[in-house]
Amino acid sequence: MQPEEKRNFASPFTGVLCPITEAPDPVFAGKMMGDGFFVIPEDGAVLAPEDSTVDAVMDTKHAMGLTTRDGVEYLLHIGIDTVKLQGKGFTVFVKPGQVVKKGEKLLEFDAAFLKAQAPSDACLCVFPSLAEGKAVILNKEKHGKIHALDVAVQF
Repeated sequence: MQPEEKRNFASPFTGVLCPITEAPDPVFAGKMMGDGFFVIPEDGAVLAPEDSTVDAVMDTKHAMGLTTRDGVEYLLHIGIDTVKLQGKGFTVFVKPGQVVKKGEKLLEFDAAFLKAQAPSDACLCVFPSLAEGKAVILNKEKHGKIHALDVAVQF
């Protein structure tokens, strides 16, 4: 029997790559929404990490759900408690049902505004429905610099 192949997944964000267990929110850190990773952002750009379909965009623009071509579901969540900002500081470029290509801009946020208004500007990428026994492994050094579209994790 061959060992199962690992799947790479790119970062939608540029900044410092961190394990989900260090997320500044107990729900995310405890993997209650699923396994994943987060990035302390260097800028406000959020790019499609893979060719995907946009499943949902929150009315408050701080989060969206997508599915890759091969069926991996992922949630992008910008900042902690940013739902309270009611969409201020966010510009969304996609809508539900839209098919996006890797590298396409999904949303943009005002990094300075977010830093000033939210408890944290951590940008999370969570996989709510990974197969049983799958775990997200950082592809780079913990707390290392990552550029958007670089491989961030394997699972």
